[in-house]
Amino acid sequence: MTETGFLKGSGHNPDARTVFDGNTGEWFTRAQLTRRVAEFAGRLQFPRKALGFLFAFNDSESLIAYLAAIHTGHAVAMLNPELDEVLSARLIALFQPDFIVAPKSHAPATTYREAESPHSGQLLLRSSAPIRHAIHPDVSLLISTSGSTGSPKLVRLSWRNLESNAWQINQALRNTDRDRTMITAPIFNGYGQSVIHTMLLAGGSFALTRARVVTREFWDAAREAECNTIGGTPFFYQTLERLDLDSLNVPLLKKFVQIGGRLPGHLAVKFHSLAQERGGELHLMYGQAEATARISGLPPNLLPEARGSVGFALPGGRLRVERGGCECVPMEEGELVYQGPNVMMGYATCPEDLAKGDELGGVVATGDLGYRDGRGLFYITGRKSRFVKLYGWRVSLDEVEELLSHAAPVAAVNQQDRLVIYAEHPGAMFADAVNQLAARLKLHPSGFEIREIDVIPRLANGKVDYRSLARTAPPAAFEPNVARNAEGSSASR
Repeated sequence: MTETGFLKGSGHNPDARTVFDGNTGEWFTRAQLTRRVAEFAGRLQFPRKALGFLFAFNDSESLIAYLAAIHTGHAVAMLNPELDEVLSARLIALFQPDFIVAPKSHAPATTYREAESPHSGQLLLRSSAPIRHAIHPDVSLLISTSGSTGSPKLVRLSWRNLESNAWQINQALRNTDRDRTMITAPIFNGYGQSVIHTMLLAGGSFALTRARVVTREFWDAAREAECNTIGGTPFFYQTLERLDLDSLNVPLLKKFVQIGGRLPGHLAVKFHSLAQERGGELHLMYGQAEATARISGLPPNLLPEARGSVGFALPGGRLRVERGGCECVPMEEGELVYQGPNVMMGYATCPEDLAKGDELGGVVATGDLGYRDGRGLFYITGRKSRFVKLYGWRVSLDEVEELLSHAAPVAAVNQQDRLVIYAEHPGAMFADAVNQLAARLKLHPSGFEIREIDVIPRLANGKVDYRSLARTAPPAAFEPNVARNAEGSSASR
């Protein structure tokens, strides 16, 4: 079995501070973390490769359990501890994991027997009939394609996937042992895991806390840990804009990373400028769970001019645009296809899939539409499934959200061939923006149905939860006369 684990044979300073648990105020050096991981790994002994479910909060106990499962060479599925009980029970019944690790406060309903855990606040549960299913020797990590619904469709990642993508990201971000990152995403999420992987591989450090980004406790932890790097989804940056970065008293933050969807242009300009003022930089990145975490990045020196681009493929990877099986010429739209060592082995929707090897051969069709310009920069225009046809025109729902994002938080959906835009507390400025959007798309404003909503539902990673939005009862419609009154406003094209 290939030697696995981000703490093995690294040559980094064992006495260097490596992890700060903001929940307890405790620091772990690399040596202390290694010992704790080895201690937990000793509790995960099985006659052969096992499957584990880890319900992980952002705390040191969950982190140690995760690293221990990787260290021992088992396959571990990272899951949300707050996943609905029925959904978590369904996943457990389907995949029949050999062991389960979960916070005592969020214990899953199972008949598994309790084993001794080295952590007082954590449960270690073992199956009474372990090793029910064969697992391919290369499988290391399983990530649910929908963390909120507990989808049984899991991404199968190998140790090679994890290590190679961490190396790629470190090259793109120029991460070193001087980087200290504040984790903003759940560690059961691909982005949260990628921060752990990259910092351990680079010899850097990171801080994690269960506190939400909007709380004082979160920023107290970032300040106490002396973090100099932070990143997140567009929603994180929308939140950071409202909080006002300069008022948070975190002067050491200089490197900013954005992942998880296109950052609205005005925010890219703003945070590029803020990062420069602090002597740092903003990195815009693009990725998918199917490629472990990240696929491409935009060099900061191309901002703000190329702020709409996802940049170039990461070192060791290749991006191309295809239509009908043929590679597109520059500026021709097609589907983005990625090739690299970080491409997943395939999906698992049942236990039998865990025994499968690499089904993709390092190539994945992303499902994202876009194009490549004359400089080789890639741009995403939307998802293949994120379009609606209005009056014969094909409209990108992602572009609609982008063009309205400066006026209000929005989510655009296709409901029975109608463009429905959910907006948080829209006002006159939003009505203006809708009419400008209509002019730009050459559509009448009546083609849009605007619905007011208190809070747009989001997944744990900050992305819009479109499935949940589709299930909700229709919110109150936005006052139509407001939009009509704005019809005479000038259009921005």
